[in-house]
Amino acid sequence: MSGTTSPVPKSRIVVGIDGSAHGWAALAWAAEEASRRSRSLHLIHAFAPDIPMLGFGTTDQSSIREEGERLLATATARAHAVDRGITVTTSLPPGYASRSLVAASHDAALVVLGAVGHGLLSRASIGAVAQQVAAHATCPVVIVGHEGHTEALHHRVVVGVDGSKPSMAALRTAFHHAAQRDAELVVVHAWEAKGPEDPTLTTESSWPAYEGELERAVGREISTISAEHPAVKVVHQVVRSAPVAALIQAADSADLVVVGARGTGGFPGLHLGSVSNRLLGRTACPLVLVHPREP
Repeated sequence: MSGTTSPVPKSRIVVGIDGSAHGWAALAWAAEEASRRSRSLHLIHAFAPDIPMLGFGTTDQSSIREEGERLLATATARAHAVDRGITVTTSLPPGYASRSLVAASHDAALVVLGAVGHGLLSRASIGAVAQQVAAHATCPVVIVGHEGHTEALHHRVVVGVDGSKPSMAALRTAFHHAAQRDAELVVVHAWEAKGPEDPTLTTESSWPAYEGELERAVGREISTISAEHPAVKVVHQVVRSAPVAALIQAADSADLVVVGARGTGGFPGLHLGSVSNRLLGRTACPLVLVHPREP
Protein backbone atom coordinates (compact mmCIF):
# COMPACT_ATOMS: atom_id res chain seq x y z
CA MET A 1 0.00 0.00 0.00
CA SER A 2 1.53 3.30 -1.03
CA GLY A 3 0.54 6.93 -0.62
CA THR A 4 -0.43 7.14 -4.28
CA THR A 5 -3.79 6.30 -5.73
CA SER A 6 -4.12 3.02 -7.63
CA PRO A 7 -5.13 3.37 -11.29
CA VAL A 8 -8.91 3.17 -11.51
CA PRO A 9 -11.42 3.60 -14.34
CA LYS A 10 -13.27 6.89 -14.70
CA SER A 11 -16.58 5.16 -14.02
CA ARG A 12 -15.57 4.53 -10.42
CA ILE A 13 -17.51 5.38 -7.30
CA VAL A 14 -15.24 6.89 -4.66
CA VAL A 15 -15.92 6.25 -0.97
CA GLY A 16 -14.39 7.98 2.04
CA ILE A 17 -13.49 5.38 4.70
CA ASP A 18 -13.01 6.41 8.35
CA GLY A 19 -14.33 3.47 10.40
CA SER A 20 -17.37 5.34 11.74
CA ALA A 21 -20.88 3.89 11.75
CA HIS A 22 -22.03 6.39 9.14
CA GLY A 23 -18.90 5.67 7.14
CA TRP A 24 -19.73 1.96 7.01
CA ALA A 25 -23.30 2.81 5.99
CA ALA A 26 -21.89 4.98 3.20
CA LEU A 27 -19.73 2.07 2.05
CA ALA A 28 -22.72 -0.29 2.02
CA TRP A 29 -24.76 2.20 -0.02
CA ALA A 30 -21.87 2.73 -2.44
CA ALA A 31 -21.32 -1.01 -2.87
CA GLU A 32 -24.99 -1.51 -3.68
CA GLU A 33 -24.83 1.36 -6.16
CA ALA A 34 -21.66 -0.02 -7.76
CA SER A 35 -23.31 -3.42 -8.13
CA ARG A 36 -26.47 -1.88 -9.61
CA ARG A 37 -24.56 0.29 -12.10
CA SER A 38 -21.67 -2.09 -12.83
CA ARG A 39 -19.15 0.45 -11.55
CA SER A 40 -15.91 -0.09 -9.68
CA LEU A 41 -15.30 1.17 -6.13
CA HIS A 42 -12.30 3.19 -5.02
CA LEU A 43 -11.86 3.42 -1.24
CA ILE A 44 -9.87 6.30 0.28
CA HIS A 45 -8.61 6.60 3.83
CA ALA A 46 -6.44 9.68 4.28
CA PHE A 47 -4.15 10.37 7.23
CA ALA A 48 -2.40 13.47 8.54
CA PRO A 49 -0.04 12.46 11.37
CA ASP A 50 0.59 16.01 12.61
CA ILE A 51 -2.97 16.72 13.73
CA PRO A 52 -3.49 17.47 17.45
CA MET A 53 -5.40 14.26 18.22
CA LEU A 54 -2.30 12.27 17.26
CA GLY A 55 0.12 14.61 19.00
CA PHE A 56 2.24 17.25 17.34
CA GLY A 57 5.63 16.11 16.09
CA THR A 58 4.57 12.47 15.67
CA THR A 59 7.30 10.70 13.72
CA ASP A 60 6.16 7.09 13.91
CA GLN A 61 3.81 6.86 10.94
CA SER A 62 4.08 3.09 10.55
CA SER A 63 1.39 2.29 13.11
CA ILE A 64 -0.91 4.90 11.58
CA ARG A 65 -0.38 3.43 8.14
CA GLU A 66 -0.86 -0.13 9.40
CA GLU A 67 -4.16 0.83 11.01
CA GLY A 68 -5.24 2.50 7.77
CA GLU A 69 -4.34 -0.61 5.78
CA ARG A 70 -6.38 -2.78 8.18
CA LEU A 71 -9.32 -0.42 7.84
CA LEU A 72 -9.17 -0.52 4.04
CA ALA A 73 -8.86 -4.33 4.07
CA THR A 74 -11.99 -4.52 6.23
CA ALA A 75 -13.78 -2.08 3.93
CA THR A 76 -12.83 -4.15 0.87
CA ALA A 77 -14.21 -7.29 2.53
CA ARG A 78 -17.46 -5.49 3.37
CA ALA A 79 -17.84 -4.29 -0.22
CA HIS A 80 -17.28 -7.82 -1.53
CA ALA A 81 -19.86 -9.11 0.95
CA VAL A 82 -22.39 -7.02 -0.99
CA ASP A 83 -21.15 -8.24 -4.39
CA ARG A 84 -18.03 -10.31 -4.89
CA GLY A 85 -17.89 -9.18 -8.50
CA ILE A 86 -17.21 -5.53 -7.67
CA THR A 87 -13.74 -4.31 -8.60
CA VAL A 88 -12.32 -2.59 -5.52
CA THR A 89 -9.19 -0.45 -5.39
CA THR A 90 -7.84 1.48 -2.40
CA SER A 91 -5.52 4.31 -1.52
CA LEU A 92 -4.00 5.58 1.71
CA PRO A 93 -2.78 9.07 0.86
CA PRO A 94 -1.09 11.37 3.37
CA GLY A 95 -2.93 14.60 4.12
CA TYR A 96 -6.49 15.56 4.84
CA ALA A 97 -9.50 13.55 3.71
CA SER A 98 -11.36 16.41 2.03
CA ARG A 99 -8.39 17.24 -0.21
CA SER A 100 -8.00 13.63 -1.34
CA LEU A 101 -11.72 13.13 -1.94
CA VAL A 102 -12.05 16.34 -3.94
CA ALA A 103 -9.05 15.38 -6.08
CA ALA A 104 -10.58 11.94 -6.65
CA SER A 105 -13.90 13.49 -7.72
CA HIS A 106 -12.40 14.74 -10.99
CA ASP A 107 -12.64 11.31 -12.57
CA ALA A 108 -15.41 9.78 -10.47
CA ALA A 109 -19.09 9.11 -11.12
CA LEU A 110 -19.94 9.73 -7.45
CA VAL A 111 -18.20 10.49 -4.17
CA VAL A 112 -19.90 8.86 -1.18
CA LEU A 113 -19.23 9.51 2.51
CA GLY A 114 -20.91 9.51 5.88
CA ALA A 115 -22.40 12.64 7.39
CA VAL A 116 -20.77 12.18 10.79
CA GLY A 117 -17.57 10.36 11.65
CA HIS A 118 -15.50 9.55 14.69
CA GLY A 119 -12.36 7.77 15.72
CA LEU A 120 -8.69 8.53 16.10
CA LEU A 121 -8.04 8.54 12.37
CA SER A 122 -10.86 10.91 11.43
CA ARG A 123 -9.15 14.02 10.07
CA ALA A 124 -11.93 16.27 11.29
CA SER A 125 -15.54 15.81 12.16
CA ILE A 126 -16.74 14.13 9.00
CA GLY A 127 -19.50 16.73 8.88
CA ALA A 128 -16.85 19.33 8.06
CA VAL A 129 -15.28 16.97 5.54
CA ALA A 130 -18.68 16.33 3.96
CA GLN A 131 -19.29 20.06 3.60
CA GLN A 132 -15.86 20.67 2.09
CA VAL A 133 -16.16 17.79 -0.37
CA ALA A 134 -19.71 18.73 -1.35
CA ALA A 135 -18.58 22.33 -1.93
CA HIS A 136 -15.59 21.55 -4.12
CA ALA A 137 -16.17 18.16 -5.75
CA THR A 138 -16.73 18.12 -9.51
CA CYS A 139 -19.18 15.20 -9.49
CA PRO A 140 -22.31 14.43 -7.47
CA VAL A 141 -21.68 13.82 -3.76
CA VAL A 142 -23.78 11.38 -1.74
CA ILE A 143 -24.05 11.98 2.01
CA VAL A 144 -25.30 9.05 4.08
CA GLY A 145 -26.54 10.23 7.44
CA HIS A 146 -28.28 7.17 8.85
CA GLU A 147 -26.90 3.74 9.62
CA GLY A 148 -30.03 1.79 8.68
CA HIS A 149 -30.62 3.19 5.20
CA THR A 150 -31.11 -0.27 3.67
CA GLU A 151 -33.81 -1.40 6.09
CA ALA A 152 -36.82 -0.03 4.19
CA LEU A 153 -37.22 0.51 0.46
CA HIS A 154 -39.92 2.92 -0.67
CA HIS A 155 -39.12 2.82 -4.41
CA ARG A 156 -39.30 6.60 -4.44
CA VAL A 157 -36.72 9.26 -5.31
CA VAL A 158 -37.33 12.88 -4.28
CA VAL A 159 -35.77 15.86 -6.05
CA GLY A 160 -35.93 19.50 -4.97
CA VAL A 161 -36.29 22.00 -7.82
CA ASP A 162 -36.45 25.78 -7.99
CA GLY A 163 -36.17 26.45 -11.71
CA SER A 164 -32.42 27.17 -11.61
CA LYS A 165 -29.93 25.40 -13.87
CA PRO A 166 -28.35 23.45 -10.96
CA SER A 167 -31.77 22.19 -9.87
CA MET A 168 -32.52 21.13 -13.44
CA ALA A 169 -29.24 19.18 -13.40
CA ALA A 170 -30.46 17.62 -10.15
CA LEU A 171 -33.74 16.72 -11.86
CA ARG A 172 -31.90 14.91 -14.64
CA THR A 173 -29.74 13.04 -12.13
CA ALA A 174 -32.82 12.12 -10.08
CA PHE A 175 -34.44 10.68 -13.21
CA HIS A 176 -31.40 8.43 -13.72
CA HIS A 177 -31.53 7.20 -10.11
CA ALA A 178 -35.28 6.58 -10.30
CA ALA A 179 -34.90 4.62 -13.54
CA GLN A 180 -32.11 2.48 -12.09
CA ARG A 181 -34.22 1.70 -9.01
CA ASP A 182 -37.54 1.20 -10.81
CA ALA A 183 -38.76 3.98 -8.52
CA GLU A 184 -41.32 6.76 -8.62
CA LEU A 185 -39.87 10.27 -8.96
CA VAL A 186 -41.35 12.99 -6.74
CA VAL A 187 -40.45 16.51 -7.90
CA VAL A 188 -40.85 18.99 -5.05
CA HIS A 189 -40.86 22.78 -5.21
CA ALA A 190 -41.52 24.64 -1.98
CA TRP A 191 -42.11 28.33 -1.45
CA GLU A 192 -42.32 29.74 2.06
CA ALA A 193 -45.04 32.34 1.74
CA LYS A 194 -45.22 34.98 4.47
CA GLY A 195 -48.79 36.02 3.85
CA PRO A 196 -51.96 35.11 1.96
CA GLU A 197 -50.08 35.92 -1.24
CA ASP A 198 -46.34 35.56 -1.43
CA PRO A 199 -44.82 39.04 -0.82
CA THR A 200 -41.82 38.38 -3.05
CA LEU A 201 -44.10 38.35 -6.06
CA THR A 202 -45.38 41.53 -7.64
CA THR A 203 -48.59 42.99 -6.27
CA GLU A 204 -50.43 41.83 -9.37
CA SER A 205 -49.25 38.24 -8.87
CA SER A 206 -50.76 35.53 -6.73
CA TRP A 207 -49.88 32.10 -5.42
CA PRO A 208 -52.11 30.34 -7.99
CA ALA A 209 -50.43 32.28 -10.79
CA TYR A 210 -46.96 31.52 -9.48
CA GLU A 211 -47.84 27.86 -8.93
CA GLY A 212 -49.18 27.54 -12.45
CA GLU A 213 -46.15 29.23 -14.00
CA LEU A 214 -43.73 26.99 -12.13
CA GLU A 215 -45.66 23.82 -12.95
CA ARG A 216 -45.51 24.72 -16.63
CA ALA A 217 -41.79 25.54 -16.56
CA VAL A 218 -40.75 22.44 -14.63
CA GLY A 219 -43.30 20.37 -16.52
CA ARG A 220 -41.58 21.20 -19.79
CA GLU A 221 -38.26 20.01 -18.39
CA ILE A 222 -39.86 16.87 -16.99
CA SER A 223 -41.40 16.10 -20.38
CA THR A 224 -38.03 16.42 -22.09
CA ILE A 225 -36.24 14.09 -19.67
CA SER A 226 -39.20 11.70 -19.48
CA ALA A 227 -38.63 10.89 -23.13
CA GLU A 228 -35.33 9.30 -22.06
CA HIS A 229 -36.95 7.44 -19.14
CA PRO A 230 -40.55 6.71 -20.20
CA ALA A 231 -41.03 4.05 -17.52
CA VAL A 232 -40.46 6.47 -14.62
CA LYS A 233 -43.67 7.67 -12.99
CA VAL A 234 -43.41 11.36 -12.05
CA VAL A 235 -45.34 13.25 -9.38
CA HIS A 236 -44.88 17.04 -9.34
CA GLN A 237 -45.64 18.85 -6.09
CA VAL A 238 -45.68 22.63 -5.62
CA VAL A 239 -46.22 23.31 -1.93
CA ARG A 240 -46.37 26.26 0.44
CA SER A 241 -43.75 25.26 2.98
CA ALA A 242 -40.24 25.99 4.19
CA PRO A 243 -38.06 24.25 1.56
CA VAL A 244 -35.83 22.36 3.98
CA ALA A 245 -38.83 21.18 6.00
CA ALA A 246 -40.56 20.03 2.81
CA LEU A 247 -37.56 17.97 1.73
CA ILE A 248 -37.04 16.45 5.17
CA GLN A 249 -40.69 15.43 5.27
CA ALA A 250 -40.52 13.99 1.75
CA ALA A 251 -37.37 12.06 2.67
CA ASP A 252 -39.29 10.05 5.27
CA SER A 253 -40.85 7.98 2.50
CA ALA A 254 -37.99 8.08 -0.03
CA ASP A 255 -34.88 6.07 -0.81
CA LEU A 256 -32.94 9.09 -2.03
CA VAL A 257 -33.20 12.90 -1.97
CA VAL A 258 -31.50 14.85 -4.76
CA VAL A 259 -30.80 18.60 -4.78
CA GLY A 260 -28.62 20.98 -6.77
CA ALA A 261 -25.46 22.18 -5.09
CA ARG A 262 -26.65 25.74 -5.59
CA GLY A 263 -29.95 27.27 -6.49
CA THR A 264 -32.20 30.31 -6.60
CA GLY A 265 -35.88 31.10 -6.52
CA GLY A 266 -38.31 28.84 -4.69
CA PHE A 267 -35.58 27.22 -2.61
CA PRO A 268 -34.03 30.46 -1.30
CA GLY A 269 -30.38 30.03 -0.45
CA LEU A 270 -30.15 26.57 -2.01
CA HIS A 271 -26.40 27.01 -2.18
CA LEU A 272 -24.12 24.43 -0.70
CA GLY A 273 -23.84 25.95 2.77
CA SER A 274 -27.60 25.91 3.25
CA VAL A 275 -27.98 22.35 1.99
CA SER A 276 -25.08 20.90 3.96
CA ASN A 277 -25.83 22.76 7.18
CA ARG A 278 -29.60 22.27 7.21
CA LEU A 279 -30.13 18.96 5.38
CA LEU A 280 -26.90 17.16 6.19
CA GLY A 281 -27.67 14.26 8.49
CA ARG A 282 -31.33 15.27 8.80
CA THR A 283 -32.84 13.32 5.92
CA ALA A 284 -34.05 9.79 6.58
CA CYS A 285 -32.30 8.60 3.42
CA PRO A 286 -29.06 9.41 1.57
CA LEU A 287 -28.74 12.95 0.18
CA VAL A 288 -27.28 13.62 -3.28
CA LEU A 289 -25.76 17.03 -4.03
CA VAL A 290 -25.47 17.60 -7.77
CA HIS A 291 -22.89 19.80 -9.48
CA PRO A 292 -23.20 20.77 -13.15
CA ARG A 293 -21.22 17.72 -14.31
CA GLU A 294 -23.58 14.74 -14.07
CA PRO A 295 -22.67 11.06 -13.58
